[in-house]
Amino acid sequence: MKLMIVKLKSSIFISAVALGILGVSCVAPSAHASAPKALTAEHPLTGSPANHNVTFTGTSALYSKPPVGKGAHVVAGKATLKQLASSKSSADNFAADRQATAKNGAVYYKVTSFDGQYHGWIYGGKKAGQFSGGLEPFWTFNQTTPPASLGKYTFKIAAPGFQNDGKTVTYKAPINTTYQAGKQIGDSVRYANTTFKIDGMGTRAREGDVWVHISALNSADAKANGWILYKGLRQAESPIPNNALRIDLVDSNGSLIRYINYTSANAQYDQPLGIPYETSWTLGNDDLANIQVAVRQALQGTGYNLDTISANQAGFLAQAKFGHRASLTVKNADPIPGNAIRINLVNDANAVIDTVDYTPTGAQPGQLLGTSSNGTTSLNDTDRKAIQSAISTALKDSGYQLTDLSADQISDLAKTKFGGAVYLKANSSDTSIADNAVRINFVDPSNGKVIKSIDYVNTDADDPAKKGTTLGTQKSGKWLLGDSDVVEINALAASSLSGTGYLLNQEHLSDDQQSTLAKAKFGSSVSINVGKANNSTHFNLYAASSSGDSANAQQLTPTGLTYVNNSWEFPDVGGSSQPTYSQLSAADIAGLSATNLANFKQALAKYSSDSLAAINNSFKSAAEMQYVDNGQTASLNQADLDSAKSNLKNSSWSTLQSPKYPVFRKDDNGSINIAWQTITYHAKSVKQNADDQSLSLTYTFDAQ
Repeated sequence: MKLMIVKLKSSIFISAVALGILGVSCVAPSAHASAPKALTAEHPLTGSPANHNVTFTGTSALYSKPPVGKGAHVVAGKATLKQLASSKSSADNFAADRQATAKNGAVYYKVTSFDGQYHGWIYGGKKAGQFSGGLEPFWTFNQTTPPASLGKYTFKIAAPGFQNDGKTVTYKAPINTTYQAGKQIGDSVRYANTTFKIDGMGTRAREGDVWVHISALNSADAKANGWILYKGLRQAESPIPNNALRIDLVDSNGSLIRYINYTSANAQYDQPLGIPYETSWTLGNDDLANIQVAVRQALQGTGYNLDTISANQAGFLAQAKFGHRASLTVKNADPIPGNAIRINLVNDANAVIDTVDYTPTGAQPGQLLGTSSNGTTSLNDTDRKAIQSAISTALKDSGYQLTDLSADQISDLAKTKFGGAVYLKANSSDTSIADNAVRINFVDPSNGKVIKSIDYVNTDADDPAKKGTTLGTQKSGKWLLGDSDVVEINALAASSLSGTGYLLNQEHLSDDQQSTLAKAKFGSSVSINVGKANNSTHFNLYAASSSGDSANAQQLTPTGLTYVNNSWEFPDVGGSSQPTYSQLSAADIAGLSATNLANFKQALAKYSSDSLAAINNSFKSAAEMQYVDNGQTASLNQADLDSAKSNLKNSSWSTLQSPKYPVFRKDDNGSINIAWQTITYHAKSVKQNADDQSLSLTYTFDAQ
């Protein structure tokens, strides 16, 4: 398809053959019997609608009817038409659909704007079949041949859904380039896993944005073939490993720049990367640092960077699950002068805290900062001292310090080329313990080594902790730690120890450890023993569908969240007075105000039954194989295990509940009802492992 109008000068004579090419047809003077007496002919234009696109010259106004008799009034004046002609929105494109010829030979065309705001008649010159006078042909879309390089790749729709935004569904022609061309499909959810090739490309004249025509590799999905914004696609990649989180690195427009697979040896499919804590999530320090480095390496040479993963981005990654994907938005990198070495100073999380551009006299782009001899690089004293001084100045009052460059850091600097960058780690300059903090050192008891430390801070403004007061309280001779302190320290420990190979016993503080912490005083430190992680635990929970084979049971994953950790891309409900919805999680939906909930239900009422079923299946599938851990794991002891082994169905583990998930249903009146449901897991069997005495508990659930 080539959506172009050939612009012809008015002085060129148009033959009957040429008229056929333009698709602007004329009829014999004996035309339409119903034409007004002032007109000799009036008829609809025929031919391809793509050939009827026009714009305005600003020499004629737009009238309610051909201004050759009484009753015609101005719909839009010349100034308005000039503004529309220079618009940057394709919604202001116009198409001609009728032609009329007056007795004096003047030709008029009936035109309509693509957004429907304007329609009327305008003078079109003296020659029928040729746009002239107040009109001229308009190239709404400039179609080109896709670059050969695109033929090497396949693509998927990046965010399948229902939105009419140019990048979610496909169209018969790029939006507002061919009058009333419309959508090819209105729902791309079922095509979320469809792979396409690009076989057409072009740009819209007014916006200048790039559109591509895509065709499904599988002919069964050919219904989706159509036009879509190039930025609405993502490159189709290899399958995501079950122990990997695929992190797409996208620009501000959502276009994929690079992606990384972040793996963990002990990760399982659908297991979250981070740790839930009340209504939020926390990402392990080592995970954050490792991801930061992987992102930085992946973006080398792309012109983009993400030198600091924000707290919001870290929280988002923490909720992401292995075997699935997440995304991070990257930024355009600040250019590095060709005569400079950019020294990025990073903290323990590998986030950039400050930068120094070192520009010695005589530096040349691509030249090494140091010298290389027999495979060894070195840095002269002048450069080393100048860099050390610049770093000290940059870090002044930052809370960090790098007072002596290590041998490895000097080597890294020497190997860096001008126009390039190097990353050097700085250390926190503040090692003191705050008066309202208890420093908790997690120690390997076999060698006394401190694995990680956290400062647990009291931030209660109404009741601030005083130095020397205890973290817990003493009652009847026993030291007790507050429930909220236990929950938070468990979460902080899991986050801090993530990736170290160590963890608390059963990943929770024992009674003795809680007592030790309760005695600890603010402004001082305390040590807690941790052990090396292994794959054997006291119990393992599995579940299988009641209608399936128990041999296919999958491991259940605990969660501390009330609502399932899943979201859906909902479209704009429209209207300036109504909220705009995009990616809504189950918790977001549960928290909607009454007004927003009413608007949300109103938008959902437009969905088909199949679309609602797809949403329901997505939320329920996310809830399957998860159970809400209300403290069972923390409080489990040998007596509980013995009880479960002897009489599982009467134990505290006889039933488990999944997190809540929404179910959307449309009643007979077309109104939407939202029900919150859970999956109930019923204990079926228990088996003890003779090797490590651990228990395997198997449950069944209704998959319908």
